[in-house]
Amino acid sequence: MLVDCMKPGFIKHKTLLRNLIFFASCYAALGASIPRSGDWHISGPFGGSATAVAVDPKHPDVALAGARQSLLYKTDNSGSSWNMLAFPKRTFGEVGAILIDPLDSDHYLVGLVGTTDAGLFESSDAGVSWKAVPTLSGFSIRALAASASDPSRFVAGTTQGVYLSTNSGHTWTRISDPGNLEMLGITAVAIDPKNPDTIYAGTTHLPWKTTDSGRTWSSIHSGMIDDSDVFSIYINPESPDQVFASACSGIYRSANGGEFWRKMMGIPNTHRRTHVIRQDPADPGIIYAGTTLGLFKSINHGVTWQQVNEEQVNSLAFDPLKPSDMYLALEDEGVWKSNDRGRTLEPYNTGFVARRLTAITAAGKRLVAIQTQDGNTTGIFFSDDEGTTWAKLRHQRGLEGVHLTAITGVPSDSKLLFAATPRDFYKSTDGGLTWKTDPISAIPAGSGIRYHAAKGLKAAVRTKVERTIHPNEFHDLLSISSGTQTVLLASTNRGLLRSTDKGNHWAVTDTGFADNFYDIYTSPISDGRLVAKSTVGVYLSNDFGENWSSIPFPFRSSELTSFAVPPVGTSLPMLAATIHGLYTSKDLGKTWYPVTSGLSASTVRSVIYSAQGSVAYAVLYGQLYQSKDGGTTWSTVPSSFHSLSIRQLWQPAESPDRLFAVTNDIGILFRNQAIIR
Repeated sequence: MLVDCMKPGFIKHKTLLRNLIFFASCYAALGASIPRSGDWHISGPFGGSATAVAVDPKHPDVALAGARQSLLYKTDNSGSSWNMLAFPKRTFGEVGAILIDPLDSDHYLVGLVGTTDAGLFESSDAGVSWKAVPTLSGFSIRALAASASDPSRFVAGTTQGVYLSTNSGHTWTRISDPGNLEMLGITAVAIDPKNPDTIYAGTTHLPWKTTDSGRTWSSIHSGMIDDSDVFSIYINPESPDQVFASACSGIYRSANGGEFWRKMMGIPNTHRRTHVIRQDPADPGIIYAGTTLGLFKSINHGVTWQQVNEEQVNSLAFDPLKPSDMYLALEDEGVWKSNDRGRTLEPYNTGFVARRLTAITAAGKRLVAIQTQDGNTTGIFFSDDEGTTWAKLRHQRGLEGVHLTAITGVPSDSKLLFAATPRDFYKSTDGGLTWKTDPISAIPAGSGIRYHAAKGLKAAVRTKVERTIHPNEFHDLLSISSGTQTVLLASTNRGLLRSTDKGNHWAVTDTGFADNFYDIYTSPISDGRLVAKSTVGVYLSNDFGENWSSIPFPFRSSELTSFAVPPVGTSLPMLAATIHGLYTSKDLGKTWYPVTSGLSASTVRSVIYSAQGSVAYAVLYGQLYQSKDGGTTWSTVPSSFHSLSIRQLWQPAESPDRLFAVTNDIGILFRNQAIIR
């Protein structure tokens, strides 16, 4: 960002006062987007869902890339690294369109798709601060365009029609008929590069056109398959009568300004949902089509096509000074870039992350995380440097079409991993490269047999022999060390399953109830103390899950969100995070008291004890809180991030000085505990 401030020509077109204000704001932006020492660090895994990308027309080393969850990133070094901007958080917000003002490189417009919080947002200081544009507030915006012949003229495509600005976005006027229901859902806009009065608009049905700045509109769909969602429109800058449109039914080309369309063949029907169509800025014979199943390229005006990659393309942008360079916003792989007209593509994701990870675990000294929905399978990521950097495990076998929801590693074996979907159990013995389904066999245990029999295990009760259990649902997995022995636990809708031989044999633990078990919590050190949550109660074990006793709890177990188990032999209390706030118990759960010092009586999402003494951490409203006295008093831990959405705190035994946070949107964060204190 400091590079932006120092660019040649900056002083020529700004007043001295504007220079000073903007220069100061750049420093503020550095504080907002680059963590200071001791703050949270975004470690990734980089990539994820990128929804839109745009390049600064004057300074092509600057680009913006957007994602879901109102995430917006900026690069000032041609994509080598990205910084998260302090863009306003909106419920279910998705960055649908980005426009960098052709006349003012500090002026950004970003269209957000979502609920009533959607709309157009504007920054006049290169992304440091933002404000909503009142005229377009509450409208989902999927398309923005600027006129090439009149750069102060902008067009926005919204869920309430087409809007026009003739003064670089300062004021907006609706130019489509609000009574025309066909033009309420605008998905694409384009302005004739030579005649700014001619505007094209794609809808969720078919395209429209005006030649008088919106006073009159004509439906232009002759030749198109009816009910085609038009995702993008591109006009040949040299020959404006040649227009391209991409739709759910394929790619279309018109030679007469949209009066008639002809479908372009050559792309398989399975790939025909084309989100973006563009010509090469330096060679009109080269056409790019970004589809749901990859990028296609034609070097002969669309006669034949070659598939470049297999990842869904949501957006595409070219370097205006070097047309051989282009950015792609990909659905599952973040931002990629080509420097050779699409012959090769490489990820440019350092700093860019838009992922909601499902689970994190340690396998030996290796950290492993999963993303349940990653294309048609599960994304598996690993770190060998204590979570500082992450890499994606590619080409794994046995998970095609499988979406894992739980995973655990074995403390003594980095190659052994166990995972589960809600219906199936999986095992890998080579660090996640290959997976096999592993039917769990289990023996009902102890006095709990009568309860398990009520759930359909009568044959096992009668014969007292090993029978295969097929739980309908797996919820949580946990692996802990008990001396030289590894104990595995699986929570299912038919009870808690336990194995002491690395998953070869399992037993149903005797909790007294064969009900639906969900989460399992362990103490920060491997001392045998565990807590498990079921639909009817909360249970405590002091011997690595072999025996369990019920804990009296003041609320329904469904209102328990997290549990901090104190290490055995300490006087630290139990900490229970609930939707009513944080509660503490000093007598193993017999009595509970609300924590009133430093935390409000609202949903506490996660709570853990550190392996270091009486320090505890909790998450309230996505922010981190710390207690240094065993949970009695709490205080916020400062952060320079403008918004955090921490879902789970975690600390592996191999990294006692490092605290991890799994977020709702930006992957995994870490910070060093020594600096926190």
